Amino acid sequence: MNNLVIVFPGQGSQFTGMGRTWFDTHESVRDRFTRASEIVGYSLEELCFSAAPTELTKTRHAQVALLVLGYSMHEVLSAQRELPVAAMAGHSLGEITALASAGALSFEDAVRLVKVRGEAMEVCATENRTGMIAVRMPVAEVEKHVDEFNGGSHDVQIANYNAEEQTVLSGTLDDLKAMTSYLEGRGHRVIRLNVAGAFHSTYMAGAVPAYVKAIGEIEFSAPRVPVYSTITGAVYGSAREIPDALALQLTSPVRWSSVVSSLATQDVSLWLESGPKKVLAKLIGGVVGSDAVHSLDEDTDEAYAAVDRLIEAKKAEPGLAGLCMGAAAATRNRNFDDTAYTAGVLTPYRKLQELNRMDKDELTEEQKRSAVELLLTIMRTKRVPEAEQSDRIASILRRTGDAALEPTAGGSTA
Repeated sequence: MNNLVIVFPGQGSQFTGMGRTWFDTHESVRDRFTRASEIVGYSLEELCFSAAPTELTKTRHAQVALLVLGYSMHEVLSAQRELPVAAMAGHSLGEITALASAGALSFEDAVRLVKVRGEAMEVCATENRTGMIAVRMPVAEVEKHVDEFNGGSHDVQIANYNAEEQTVLSGTLDDLKAMTSYLEGRGHRVIRLNVAGAFHSTYMAGAVPAYVKAIGEIEFSAPRVPVYSTITGAVYGSAREIPDALALQLTSPVRWSSVVSSLATQDVSLWLESGPKKVLAKLIGGVVGSDAVHSLDEDTDEAYAAVDRLIEAKKAEPGLAGLCMGAAAATRNRNFDDTAYTAGVLTPYRKLQELNRMDKDELTEEQKRSAVELLLTIMRTKRVPEAEQSDRIASILRRTGDAALEPTAGGSTA
């Protein structure tokens, strides 16, 4: 149960002065600002702390600034302690911050990519009179109203599935004005968002070519911890999936509510938002309860204290070998061949006991893989159904943060 999820916000969380305390207090943050400034060709320090708010709000500036700050804040937190991170996720732009923080691409590549992303989206937005509105009502109702409204030769698109009762729509300014009247006439509240374009809709198609080119110049790696895609609402299965998902992100809706719902079933006890404000913390708190969610920016002391409590609780949990032992003992036996049982259950179990007597934090990758293979041998000998085998292994590896050890389709963890 003692799992931590770190989330990163997207455009809209920026404000003048954001990150000032982090910048002044931590040399690593100043170093990241300096390196990013060299890449983008302007001073992020000046942009965030002294430039006019209208400059920071520009898409090409806001996205880079949010990436650098969110990444830097997480870096400070993780440098001071070993975090029991079960997963990461980010809203829109924040997904790139999550991927970089999880080691799927370098910080420098992430800055270059987001620079292109922000510039391409800003150019595309200025070429169209488009925007976004937010509505509060059940998702099924939103979809029904959008379908009915678009039946009248309009083209309003769902851009963000933020929560069960918070959805964002994109479209032309004329269509959004008409949609606002349509919804308000039916008793619903509509909020016009202060953004310069119809993000996450087909109106962003013009930004895709430049962005796809930039994606193609990056070598992605498998994330060190699971990262969730807001295109599918599920965890990335491999590094090969990342480029296509990022490319689709510009013109596809952000399925943030699906990401949160998926993670909420993974025994998460603490959620941290790494970035300015607490936009995502509020959305997540509405699902899992506010006590389980903290903003590193606005609840810094509480966030650090919660992380330290979680780390202490994690130390008291059984390690990978212990969890494998528990799963081996708990699975029902369907094999009553004594010889097979001795070779395939008792002998592997004794080897698991030997591994469990070792310090759980000192097990090598090879020893961890051995523990998983021993559990698989036991479950196969007991004739446990393959689906149940996979579920048990996946659950254990999520708890221990060893998702990379999950067996392949052929059953091997190699």
